[in-house]
Amino acid sequence: MFGRPLWHNPSKIIGYGGDADKQIFDIYSFSHVTHGIMFYFILQSLKIEPMLGLYISIIVEILWEIIENTEYIIKKYRKTYKSYEGDSIVNIIGDIICTIMGYLLTYTFPIVSIIYVILTEIVLYPYKASLLQLSIMQLFI
Repeated sequence: MFGRPLWHNPSKIIGYGGDADKQIFDIYSFSHVTHGIMFYFILQSLKIEPMLGLYISIIVEILWEIIENTEYIIKKYRKTYKSYEGDSIVNIIGDIICTIMGYLLTYTFPIVSIIYVILTEIVLYPYKASLLQLSIMQLFI
């Protein structure tokens, strides 16, 4: 599938370092939770029913994962993350799971989800793993 490996050897649930994007979850998984949070708020502002919004969020995240693993985006990420080769299949699945978790967290606890976004952006910034760095600065600047 897209020339992506299924999983890195040795296989781990959580990865950090050189094989992070080949494991199910990695430090960047937190930004995918934030995707789900943003999707919830955006879709609610459009008055979309929450369950339909969840399905839309999953579809959008799958489309993002396909785009993110194109050679064009991989090259953009390599400017900062020199050894980045794209995600493994299990990491793509983990990212989608994280998006679902963010969406459901926001559906259940909207204030907690806002606090989550603020804290993760602050904590992950030094690791170049915050949503702001990954999605805005890396791709558009």
